[in-house]
Amino acid sequence: MIIMIVKILQKEFDCFIVIEGNRGLGKSTLAIHLARGVAREFKKIGLGDFYKFHWKHTFIYTKKETKQFWHKWKKTGIADEMINVTFNRDFYDEEQKDIIKMINMNRDHCNFFIACVPQFQTLDSQIKNLCKIRITVVRRGLAIIQTPNRTIYVKDKWDQATNEKIERSWLQKGIKNPHYTKLTTFRGVMKFPDLHPTAKLKYQATKDEKRNLVAKEEMGIDEFEDQVDPYDQMIEMLKLGKVKNSAFVDGFAQAHNLNPASFQNNLRNKLKAKGENNQLSSYYWEKKAKKKQINSGSFVID
Repeated sequence: MIIMIVKILQKEFDCFIVIEGNRGLGKSTLAIHLARGVAREFKKIGLGDFYKFHWKHTFIYTKKETKQFWHKWKKTGIADEMINVTFNRDFYDEEQKDIIKMINMNRDHCNFFIACVPQFQTLDSQIKNLCKIRITVVRRGLAIIQTPNRTIYVKDKWDQATNEKIERSWLQKGIKNPHYTKLTTFRGVMKFPDLHPTAKLKYQATKDEKRNLVAKEEMGIDEFEDQVDPYDQMIEMLKLGKVKNSAFVDGFAQAHNLNPASFQNNLRNKLKAKGENNQLSSYYWEKKAKKKQINSGSFVID
């Protein structure tokens, strides 16, 4: 698999891989093995400056990082939670459209990109078409490799309709160990080991740090704003009616590495010290909206 990826990259093309599988099966573990393996192969052939693996820089969690990555040349990127950050239909906004354009426009940048997602089927059709290799982790340490069929007129290169029928027949027959070779896009099987305990610790630390960036991005907190006192910032947001509910406050606290319960308690104390209403829920726009609808005689359906 690693040699295949290296050959694709050496032909002056990018290599977009999607790793899918249920939570806890080892998608990220496999992505790390592939990224490290590619880095080693390029070092062997005297091109060690390309596709280097770095815990902080290789992992991508936010839209901003994703957009920055596609402007680079001959780099490796692992989008560890791609479906939650970039390509979920809930996030199909202008930024996502820009990212898809960048991937298409910068295909000659020869970047190696790995997207980890729960299900390949849920990805946008444009992303599926950009994918060169699809790896499905079926159980811990075991994955099947698929690549798109070479077609001229058929739009669905992944032959999803046919493969879905094959899979449904396995489900109906109660087959526990399906013959994946019957899939029209099947190309092989791959086994991979677990990470070394030290690597596991590094990965967890990276993930924790990056998830904070995701929370900040979704709340519109940039690097400059992050230098502002979080309590003053939240009080300002409460007064301006920008806070939806308690969950938003908790997420904001976590994004600043603060304990949510302590953060809310300190907020109340600061508001009280200013002589202002310290009942946080009275500021939430979600509660105000529901109260307004009830007063107007309309019904709220969740």
